[in-house]
Amino acid sequence: MAFPLFQLPILVIKLVLETMGLLDLFVLTSSSSKTKRVVKNLVSIRNHNMRIFMTNETFMFDFRPNSDPSFEEQIYLLFGKFRQPEDAFYLKIGSNDRIPSKFVRAINGTAVLTMYWNKTFLISTQLYSTILEVFKIPLKVVQMDFEGVTLETCKSWINWNNATLHDASIVEIMGKCDFSTYMCILKYIRTENELAIRVEPTEYPPVDPEIIENLNVEWTKLLMKHGRWITMQQLKAIRASDISLNKVSFTDSQINSILRDLRDSEEITNLKRLKICFSRVGNPETVLEGIDVTEDLMTPEDALNQWSFEMASGRKCTVIYAEYESDDVQEFGFEFHVGI
Repeated sequence: MAFPLFQLPILVIKLVLETMGLLDLFVLTSSSSKTKRVVKNLVSIRNHNMRIFMTNETFMFDFRPNSDPSFEEQIYLLFGKFRQPEDAFYLKIGSNDRIPSKFVRAINGTAVLTMYWNKTFLISTQLYSTILEVFKIPLKVVQMDFEGVTLETCKSWINWNNATLHDASIVEIMGKCDFSTYMCILKYIRTENELAIRVEPTEYPPVDPEIIENLNVEWTKLLMKHGRWITMQQLKAIRASDISLNKVSFTDSQINSILRDLRDSEEITNLKRLKICFSRVGNPETVLEGIDVTEDLMTPEDALNQWSFEMASGRKCTVIYAEYESDDVQEFGFEFHVGI
């Protein structure tokens, strides 16, 4: 039974709105500028976070309460070839006032609102701006799945991230990609916090110095799951405070050169932790060659050995050699902790 919401006392309106889910409130705000203003002023969506997932078929905006991450409300943006349902209703998003939309049946308790629109980035940007304006929900995760996506599309996603989404707590790159797309990621992706590059390489071309650029990129934290593509030049150009590289092809002598550079640097660098993992047994003697280290008697439980030395900057560097379990595969690696 319908009732005249805005003829009720303001406190009653507030109570009614607070019983509604986020998606219901979102649809309500698109009905008129007055409704949007009322929801914005009376309702506070506290302790929620937003996650944005991009694939070659859809963009998904996911909303979860911090106290119960298993409860989700989602908005799907479908683009490409799709069949608009006959019972779709229309929403106003930004400058677009006829976005075909439909609620679909909830799966496992997840409420879903689907929108059908081909102009992906225009509506995505306006949708994101509207959500921030009305609900002020912080962006926690941006995840891009590059599998089956062209290089030009990858660039457009990265540009959108850099212009609008760069303050997310973590940006994740998933799927599979070739070498040119990998270079595009390293050259152009920007984030103010953590970057996790989890893409699986589809090729391993020979390293050509003419196409490996000296990159100057900065992230608070960088994780690279498949690090065989990373070169020594690129590693030295990354200015993150926490770097984890898995499945690298560095030799122990190359790792020794990294350690020597750390020892000899008089500059107080941003680096706090560097982790390098590989699928072979390492040789600590080669890695520590020429470094005046002291073996530490107290070591972490998962460490095979631990040493420390003083850097030219006066700070302490701790070297850990450890064995790891990664995707049920045995790996070994070295960790360098600076200033600890």
